[in-house]
Amino acid sequence: MAVSDAERADPSAVRLEVTLPCDTRFRALRDSVVERLACSLGCTAAGAATRAVTLATSGVLDHPAGSVYSSVAITFTTGPGALTIRVRYLVDPGAPGPVSGPAVQRILSEGGGDAPLAAMRRLASRLEFGRVDGAECCTLVTPLPAAT
Repeated sequence: MAVSDAERADPSAVRLEVTLPCDTRFRALRDSVVERLACSLGCTAAGAATRAVTLATSGVLDHPAGSVYSSVAITFTTGPGALTIRVRYLVDPGAPGPVSGPAVQRILSEGGGDAPLAAMRRLASRLEFGRVDGAECCTLVTPLPAAT
């Protein structure tokens, strides 16, 4: 993820990336990192941010089509009044099958009102799907309090 000129100019901007294997042993670490970082940055909705990232990762990785992913890269970036969390779903380049992986948004939409995507939309102030560096991604934005 490129860092904008505005982020470079802001000495208080934070950018942190953690890449974790798609293995259930790392779920507690993922949740702890998201919650502690969100709290440290003053995110009043740290619990909601953690739940949204949990849904964005487990909702895909627990799905049968999600087995093509080898790891997830979670990038945290602060900007003017917001914490942006981008989850990139990395496909194992040596795995047989499709190189691009399944459509993350489609997988997260399964289940109607109880779908992970429906809950994520309630938890994040903004939610976007796309591709970054060839990998599918989900970007969640949650507000940060104004600096005093």
